[in-house]
Amino acid sequence: MNTARSLALAAAAAAALALGIGATTLSATGTGEETLRLHLGSDATQFVYSNGGDPITQAIGTPKNCQITVTGPLASIEGSDRGPGLKDGSVGIKTGGSTGVPCARVDSTEFLTVGLEAVPNAVRASLDLELKGSVRVDVTVSLGGTAVETFQVRAGGGIVPGQGVDGSTTAPYTATATTAQPVVNCRNASDSGPDSGPNDNCYVTIEPSSEFDGVKLQPVSGEVSLEGSWDFGNDPAFDTIFYLTGYTGELGCTPENGTATIDQGNVYGTFTRLENPDGTDCVLKPYTLSADVVAETLSFVPVDVDPPQLAAYRGTVAFAPKLASNPVTNQLEYDQDDDGPIEFALMPWCAGDPFANPDVPGSIDTGVIPDGDTWCIVSETTKVYSTTQVRTEWDVVGIGDPKMR
Repeated sequence: MNTARSLALAAAAAAALALGIGATTLSATGTGEETLRLHLGSDATQFVYSNGGDPITQAIGTPKNCQITVTGPLASIEGSDRGPGLKDGSVGIKTGGSTGVPCARVDSTEFLTVGLEAVPNAVRASLDLELKGSVRVDVTVSLGGTAVETFQVRAGGGIVPGQGVDGSTTAPYTATATTAQPVVNCRNASDSGPDSGPNDNCYVTIEPSSEFDGVKLQPVSGEVSLEGSWDFGNDPAFDTIFYLTGYTGELGCTPENGTATIDQGNVYGTFTRLENPDGTDCVLKPYTLSADVVAETLSFVPVDVDPPQLAAYRGTVAFAPKLASNPVTNQLEYDQDDDGPIEFALMPWCAGDPFANPDVPGSIDTGVIPDGDTWCIVSETTKVYSTTQVRTEWDVVGIGDPKMR
């Protein structure tokens, strides 16, 4: 294998290892509901991933001058100005707000974001929010860096009679925002200040119409803190919780458990996992396989387990048929990481037969993948789809978790 290719594979392996937490990565053994919790209690400050198997944790370190750095691997927290801060179970912005309280609040000149990293996308979330003043907080969910929907949480003087859906009338205050009813009112008309235990919190559930991997909190007026059960006596029922899509399945390295297929609308893809190119023993990998029929994209995202592994795959993909008079418009593009922002590039042709001289028996020759790429095209076949249309199928090999179109 050439030196440049070795460095590329080493970088890919390092990226896979970066998904791990200590010696552990996402559990592939669970069968329960998949969640990612943000627990900000006096007993622990951490994200916790669970799918019914052994929970996986990502600790949030001790604040330095009340500032925190949260960069994954399960989730990240970012913010405007000098970034996020943590004080007494409340995440805010380091610079503080109009009241001069640093770290614990976000005011109308600031914003705070939570991003999902090595976990599936979320379908809904329950947020433990502490609200101060005449509050209107925009809660925007995004996918791959693109905004999907915006909800608004109101409290106290921020509530306009006759607008929005009212939440519960007694503590603990709860409310649910949906696509059909995106504005919710919390805590009646109380402008309760901070440090009132659960009386100044609202446990808000947001239910967008599509998946998301990021949440942004930005007050229009008043102030907000992101919490996770501190004011509820560390009760995990009031953690900030992201409910995840769950994995499509698990891939091994045998014909019985190593193939994933999707055939949805005009998008088709089948992927078979091969032996690991470095010769390590095969460990089941959870994965997601999804299609966007409108955008004509296909996402194949394997996720590392314990121990992290660099895996190899072969696949066949096809998209909507094209006019037979202009088949040259058929080109296969891919985004190497499928983790946003989306950066499509033409998938290159393999520099040789990937199966003629595999790195190990049952795998592929990773040296035929051009430097700087993680997948390549083995062959291309154009098939007659109708009297006026043809459909191109591409046979591909590679490593990683691409989005294709």
